[in-house]
Amino acid sequence: MKRMIAMGLALLTAFFAFPWASAEESEFPELNAEGFLDEGEFVYFGEEEGLWRYASSTLWVEVRRTIQEKPARTWYEAEIRCKEGSEVPHMIANDPEKGLKSTEYPHKIARKNKTVIAVSNDYAQLRYRQKARMGIVIRDGKIWSEKTRKKGASKFPNLDTLALFPDGDMQVFDSDELTAQAYLDLGARDVLAFGPWLIRDGALNEEALKKYGRSKAERVAVGMAEKGHYWFMMLEGRITRSKGDGISFLAEKLMEKGCSVAFNLDGGQTACMVFMGHQLCKMVNGKRNKASRITADILGVGTSDLVPAVGDPW
Repeated sequence: MKRMIAMGLALLTAFFAFPWASAEESEFPELNAEGFLDEGEFVYFGEEEGLWRYASSTLWVEVRRTIQEKPARTWYEAEIRCKEGSEVPHMIANDPEKGLKSTEYPHKIARKNKTVIAVSNDYAQLRYRQKARMGIVIRDGKIWSEKTRKKGASKFPNLDTLALFPDGDMQVFDSDELTAQAYLDLGARDVLAFGPWLIRDGALNEEALKKYGRSKAERVAVGMAEKGHYWFMMLEGRITRSKGDGISFLAEKLMEKGCSVAFNLDGGQTACMVFMGHQLCKMVNGKRNKASRITADILGVGTSDLVPAVGDPW
């Protein structure tokens, strides 16, 4: 018992030792003309008001939580701005050598890699383990799967793809629009297969929104307004304060934010958002929370030595 108490105190000490800004210092410090700090880092963690902020010389992040009573929905909107030639969204593996074969909780992957902001993935590791049709899946230039479904397949997910490029570009495609090699030839580093794609060339995928993912559940989607300006969104679901929704809910939110590209990722118990190593979203009712499903990788942006290695995951 004494050992357990000592460990708990050590974890709390590790968390509060980091220089988080106080409630009185929640506003971003003065930023330069590019919208970043000249030097150093700023972190604000406002769980009560649902506001989290980060800034450095290359990255600016603001996460806002909205709680709506009727209908009951709670969602998180993370706006991300990256300095040109620096931070870009990419897949961060639990174990780069093992790839989809190695899994861990998302907040632990974020802590291991010192990731500033991240959301969950396409859950490709489950389809890989079950030897099911995976879609076209590429991680860090390695092809894990080339078998996909035809465009308009009735099954959900339809295995549309999100391609991530080293220059910060995001592009979305129909499931069978390109081959795995074609993605590599374009210069894509990571390709995720889930879908459907939500927005392309600034237009909603109206047909897919009517066809897929209409049940109320947890949802995650990502979007790009332009290179260097991104949105990560997560909707809680199947708990008292948030019943969840269909994929159209986040699609319309991303459209409102001016995204030219957007993509739906795996929802349900996979869905989560992690800021500075802490899982922001609530997964169950009551005071105690639980971690989202273990996963092989996360979609993240930015690194910071202020991300704690240990401590309360919430």
